[in-house]
Amino acid sequence: MNAPKETAMSEKIINGFSVVAYATQPEGRIPPRAFLETRRLAVKAAAPATTAATATTAATATSAEDVDIAAEQAAPEPESLAFEIFLSRRFRSTIEAMSAARNALDRVKSVDADGVPDPLPE
Repeated sequence: MNAPKETAMSEKIINGFSVVAYATQPEGRIPPRAFLETRRLAVKAAAPATTAATATTAATATSAEDVDIAAEQAAPEPESLAFEIFLSRRFRSTIEAMSAARNALDRVKSVDADGVPDPLPE
């Protein structure tokens, strides 16, 4: 299945989370949709520890492939949550959906520990 195409994103950093607003283009009978997505930012204090762990693992590894696998295991991908917003609205264009997503992003004041933005529109 094809992933929906996204338009340009707007980003805001709140409480250690990256909050991104974006919209998808219409596909067939599915109208444009607006989204807010949160992703926990990597903690900078943990970076030297993981670098040291990777260096130790790299020293014991016997080939370049082992080093690549160890680096992937040491740095897991940050988890993200996507929230479709304004479910009751039917946007006429992707530009209108992106504008609504940006406006919703501007109204977000905080993000809780689970990554849920507050206030979250409809």
